[in-house]
Amino acid sequence: MRYQKYLNAGLLIFVFLLITSVSFAGGPTSKPFVPNLPQGWSEIDPAAVYPDFQYNGLTPACSNCPSCTSDKFTFFAKRGTINKLVIFFQGGGACWDSMNCLYYKTYNAQETETVAALNNMNGIFDTTNPANPFKDWYVVYLPYCTGDLFWGANDQQYTTPSYLGPQITATIKHRGFVNFQAVLKWVKDNFRLPEEIFVSGSSAGGYGAIMDYPFIREAFPLTRVYVLGDAANGITGDDFNNRANAAWNVQLPAWIFPDGISGLTAEDIYMNISAEYPLMKLAQYTTAYDGTQCYFYNLQLDDPLTGLPYVKEPWLWPSFPSEENVGVWNSKMLLYAKETASVAPNYRYYIAAGYDHTILGSPEFYTESSAGGVYFYKWLTSMVDNPFGVFGGPLQGIWKNVEAPAPAQ
Repeated sequence: MRYQKYLNAGLLIFVFLLITSVSFAGGPTSKPFVPNLPQGWSEIDPAAVYPDFQYNGLTPACSNCPSCTSDKFTFFAKRGTINKLVIFFQGGGACWDSMNCLYYKTYNAQETETVAALNNMNGIFDTTNPANPFKDWYVVYLPYCTGDLFWGANDQQYTTPSYLGPQITATIKHRGFVNFQAVLKWVKDNFRLPEEIFVSGSSAGGYGAIMDYPFIREAFPLTRVYVLGDAANGITGDDFNNRANAAWNVQLPAWIFPDGISGLTAEDIYMNISAEYPLMKLAQYTTAYDGTQCYFYNLQLDDPLTGLPYVKEPWLWPSFPSEENVGVWNSKMLLYAKETASVAPNYRYYIAAGYDHTILGSPEFYTESSAGGVYFYKWLTSMVDNPFGVFGGPLQGIWKNVEAPAPAQ
């Protein structure tokens, strides 16, 4: 069965190259290959483009938290010069109970992204840098404002505990997957046979990138569709998946995960998706002691005696993470990455030194080289610029598992 997938993928790639060579040579076409966008970034309102769009009876929206001034969701697209596409999922925390959804918010509850801000972003969004492998690509940018890692399709009511004072009751719209489905519809309607799609996201958006990747891959079966999770390594508390599913109604690619999310680890997610698409490339980036990822790991831990959150007082959360749990997070992250790499030949990891969180929108995208002297931007360039896939080609030697040396004791 695995070899049949390789054969089918090879035939699809051949057919794609044949079709695109004829079309770009001037053959008749009833639909442009790419959308007719103005120069720069465009803000797109899915409610205006698709007024009747719903997923599971829900329309695209942001969280509608009590302090929010709007629940409006829009997304952004940027014109490129070649028929390649970046789909990027913004980060911004997460929430799954009344404490972190209402009382002490640990997520972007309202959309704040603007064209002006996007124009000033660095890393892969800096189209003036000749070293940027995506400088000529089209970009679709999904803002994050639902607290559910782009996995949710649920409106959940929360009430804060009485010991915190006057209780707050509110319904949070965990519609991240609904928003994604609306954006995916627009992408399918506006791009025909892109040569390559690079799916990625930072922090919370990295989880959206990997779990929503199969839906993008299935939507473009003749396209090379790759994915990288930036600072989204999935080290969670023991019962986090069940809590998240109860709050968010997590939407999974059922053909890969028929038994749902309970018990799944990030390792399981990457291994199963890698096996489903053996000729597509999957990757992860993180620093060895990512402070933000360690923070959320600490937030999810339970007291083994009571089963309640280990630190339930929100005013203590800024003191996270503990030194002990930083070490635990690092050990689990390394285990997940290396076990995934041991069984998935189309998966790679880049583990940088330090505590920083995310890299794709940062100037460090071009300067990071702590993992074996390999520059991260060159590592990522070798991932997306090698048309020979994961098994050969002139750039294959750069795209390998690399890790910064452990700090001296």
